[in-house]
Amino acid sequence: MKKVNLTLKQTLRFAFTGLLAISLFSSCKKNDPYDFEDTIGAEVNLINASPDAPAAQLYVEDVLRTPTSVTFGQASGYFKTLLGDQDVIIKSASGDATLSSSHVQIDALNNYTFFLVGQNSSLGMITVTDDVTAPAAGKVKIRFVNASPNAASASLVVGGNVIASNQNFRSVSPSVEVTAGTYAVVLTNVAGGTTTANTTANTVFQSGKIYTVYAKGLVGSNGTTGFTAGIFNNK
Repeated sequence: MKKVNLTLKQTLRFAFTGLLAISLFSSCKKNDPYDFEDTIGAEVNLINASPDAPAAQLYVEDVLRTPTSVTFGQASGYFKTLLGDQDVIIKSASGDATLSSSHVQIDALNNYTFFLVGQNSSLGMITVTDDVTAPAAGKVKIRFVNASPNAASASLVVGGNVIASNQNFRSVSPSVEVTAGTYAVVLTNVAGGTTTANTTANTVFQSGKIYTVYAKGLVGSNGTTGFTAGIFNNK
C-alpha cells in the first residue's frame, strides 16, 4: 500500500476545498426554485374545470408547480410555492400556450386553488383562498364554486343542507358546516324557467374534512362534458 503523507498546508487546502464545495452545494439547493423543503410557504392547487380546454399545468413566476398535467374535472393537489406578489399562469401541458394568467398576492401558510374555467375560445381563472380551519367535532365544511360557463343560476344542496343558491358563473360561496355523513349531492341550474339538475348519490363526507364542490361542464351537454358536480377534498 502506498503511504501518503500530507503537510499541514496541504491538509488545510483540502479542508478549504471541501468546505467550499459544501457551501456551493447548499447555496445551489437554497436557490433552487423547485426546492421548498423546510421552508415556510404557501400551497397551490389547480383544478381544470373547462370542458374543452386542453390538459393544463400551473406556474408561479414561471416555476412549474404541478408535476403532472391536469385534465378536465381533475385537481393537481397541493404543492408549495413562492410567496409575495406573483404572476400565476395556467399553461398547456407542453408549456407552449398560456391559457389564463393573473397577478396574485400569495401569503405564507395559506392554501390557494386556481380554477381554469370557461371555454377554449374564452378561458379564465378563478382564484380562491382556501379555508383550512377545521370544522367543529363531527362536522365537515363544504364550499361551492360555480365553474360551469353557461350556468347562470346554480345551486347546491348536500343531504338537504343548502350550501349555495342561485350562484352566478365564477361565484364562490362561503363554507357551510354540516354533519359528516353519506349524502346525495344535488346540483341545479335555472334558466328561462327550466331547471337542470344532476344528482351524485352516496357521496361520503368525512368528519373533520373540508370540501369544495364545484359545478363543471355545460348545461344541455351530455357525456363527459355534461353539467355535473366535481368534489375536491381541501384537507
